[in-house]
Amino acid sequence: MPTRSDSPAAASSAVAVAAARAFAYRFLSETFAYPEAEGWVWAQAKETGETLARAAADAWPDHPEIRKAAEEAVHALREVSLEAARADHLRAFGYTIRGACPPHEIEYGDTKADALFRPHRLADLASLYRVFGLEMREEIRERLDHLAIECEFASLLAARTAHAAQEGHAEGQESCESAWKLFLGEHLGRWTPSFVSRLGRGGTAPWLQRAAAFLMAVVRVECAALGLQPGSAEIELVSYDEDDDAFCAEKCGLPVGKTDGAP
Repeated sequence: MPTRSDSPAAASSAVAVAAARAFAYRFLSETFAYPEAEGWVWAQAKETGETLARAAADAWPDHPEIRKAAEEAVHALREVSLEAARADHLRAFGYTIRGACPPHEIEYGDTKADALFRPHRLADLASLYRVFGLEMREEIRERLDHLAIECEFASLLAARTAHAAQEGHAEGQESCESAWKLFLGEHLGRWTPSFVSRLGRGGTAPWLQRAAAFLMAVVRVECAALGLQPGSAEIELVSYDEDDDAFCAEKCGLPVGKTDGAP
């Protein structure tokens, strides 16, 4: 994240970097969500691709590999129809939450977790989302820990950082930056390396692989900038017995076998 400064030039740079990061995470959010017509048209648009390339260069100027990964992701996505994208999405992530490569954070853990692992992590996410004004519309049939939702929150934090920097609101900028470091270290940066590793196994559609490569390039650089260590690519899926599943269904609203965002 940019460093705060009283210098007008530094403030302008901070705004540009944060706004660029917001756009990049918005693109990632749209890419990993279940493909809907409006979002898919936006992601495939020439203007979106051009803006994303500029955003990658502005946000991470010392890392040309990120811009390259962004351009490759856009190019691969443009070759796919909405119908094919939906089929690819379901093939990769399945109709149920516990597929081979779930796009949900709390399915990833090093050891067998107790029954409170999932509700506690969801509660942490819900608290962060609520503090920064991310609200789930009733028609959104998706869990808070879905990768698309987490990328949307990353975009929101970056946008709020840009606004605070533009307004010269140092306290607001610091609050956003602190929340981002917490969120990246405890959530997005912890599990996405394992998710990307799993996605690369077993015939995943090229456009999803390119999007995952873009995501991983961003996460690595973002973690390094904050002195954080990304999670291991070897993190396994958390194992639960039937009693744990029943307990979690009661406490955190995760019914076993519930289908995800697909219609």
